[in-house]
Amino acid sequence: IIRPPHLYRKITMPRTSMKLLCLTTAALVGQVACSIVADIQEGRVGKKKLEIVLAQYNEDLGWSDKFAPVRTVYCKGQSCPSHSTRLPNVGREGHTFLWHLVHHYDDLADWTVFSQGEEPSEGYFGKGRGGGHLLNGVTFEDYLEPHGDSKFLMSSKVHLPTLAHSLRSTFKVSPDDDDEFLGTSDPSHTCPAGGMDAWGPYKAQLWLSDFLSQKCGVETAAISEALRVFWEDTLDMPLPPGNVVHFSQGARFAVSRERLHQRPRSFYESLLSMLESEDDSCFSYIYEWAWYYIAGKPVEAPCKLDAQEATGDLEEIEQAERILSRWTDNVKGGISGGISGGGGGGSYKSPEIEWVGKAPKFRIYPSGGKAANSSWMMLTFGKIQEVDADGKTVTTRSINSLAAEKDITWSEAEMTIGGAAATVVTMTLPIEFKQSCRSSTLTSPDYSSVTVEIVLFSDYANITYGSETFEVSPGQIKFNIESEAWPFCADTDSLQFTLDIKMPSGS
Repeated sequence: IIRPPHLYRKITMPRTSMKLLCLTTAALVGQVACSIVADIQEGRVGKKKLEIVLAQYNEDLGWSDKFAPVRTVYCKGQSCPSHSTRLPNVGREGHTFLWHLVHHYDDLADWTVFSQGEEPSEGYFGKGRGGGHLLNGVTFEDYLEPHGDSKFLMSSKVHLPTLAHSLRSTFKVSPDDDDEFLGTSDPSHTCPAGGMDAWGPYKAQLWLSDFLSQKCGVETAAISEALRVFWEDTLDMPLPPGNVVHFSQGARFAVSRERLHQRPRSFYESLLSMLESEDDSCFSYIYEWAWYYIAGKPVEAPCKLDAQEATGDLEEIEQAERILSRWTDNVKGGISGGISGGGGGGSYKSPEIEWVGKAPKFRIYPSGGKAANSSWMMLTFGKIQEVDADGKTVTTRSINSLAAEKDITWSEAEMTIGGAAATVVTMTLPIEFKQSCRSSTLTSPDYSSVTVEIVLFSDYANITYGSETFEVSPGQIKFNIESEAWPFCADTDSLQFTLDIKMPSGS
């Protein structure tokens, strides 16, 4: 993740205040947490006041035993606890939560906490790689005390027309993230409170459109319209301001009975029915974004929009942010490079990019374009290979010829990047892996995408992004290669791209 530049400041905070330490010397947050746990265990708080609903598959629920008197477990795995209610393995946690709302609509607790069965811990590092979706500085116990009509601690936001995501700075995306540089979230604030707790820049999720298209049976170009229809017809609400939806990754939240009763039982029944026919329904992913709007009928968005979001003008901003971030940060999944030339004295005219076939091959002509030049430079992106720690190719996760791929799409746009005029050519390749790392056929394919961006500058400019400043000049070329959601076979594996650069004799 790209952190906003002002977040890189050292802080000091007693970490014990963020842990459940029942000590007389604990900070206030710890005292409150210990108090509610003691009230549960000693019977002063029962299920009429507080209920914790856990959606379990096969996770170890030992972490929740201290909440047993107010815990309700719904299990969809092979080995279900004796105290749990078994449900069919469909619809992920969304099906579980809605089943509870439908079947206990008349006897809901004053305050209900909804959570997946995995032990709560900081951040999320990818499927099967750890992280229990808590913001840095927040504990599970922070959800147990009533706070207004609901408790949503927003960790992400999505711009529905583009599916670009922005992540809260206090949400870990790697176990190596340093707490000192992340900062902490105040559990009393639904949204970033400022300072080191802030939203990061929007980042493209190029794989997500293809994923939702496959899951939902909707053409990629129609996804934005499908989401609008879902919001207005199914949720019976207008789209949120700026088409920006704030949500809690991992679907953990708490809601009062009064707010849940703002919706009739039939509303929850309708949403539940949309999850009952498939084990991994399209709607289970959309519901994770929408719980703030499903659980009751709020009259306003949970977080304020910034100026760009308020106008809905995010498409170019998001793309420019992504391009700049690839040049200034070492982000896993992307590489960057650059070539300079053509920016000498005299009158400068825009360069020209010529696509050579449908392959990821570009011929670039300098100032004045093809008509004014016999010289050119051609970039050819050849293959992508996953290699293991010994440098051996992982054949089931490799594409040996990008030119042979049929689903490549490309676009060209004029835009401003950091104040400099530029031509941006983008090639996108959606990838579907049907085999596992061991060559067996997957029940559900793994989806990824690769994007190649070529940026030609037409201006002189000093571009500042974060704490770094770099100079660009007319004719300078930058290129990015980015992969999204690549299903690595091992954490130690890496991707190897091949790039050929050719120029005619005398160039």
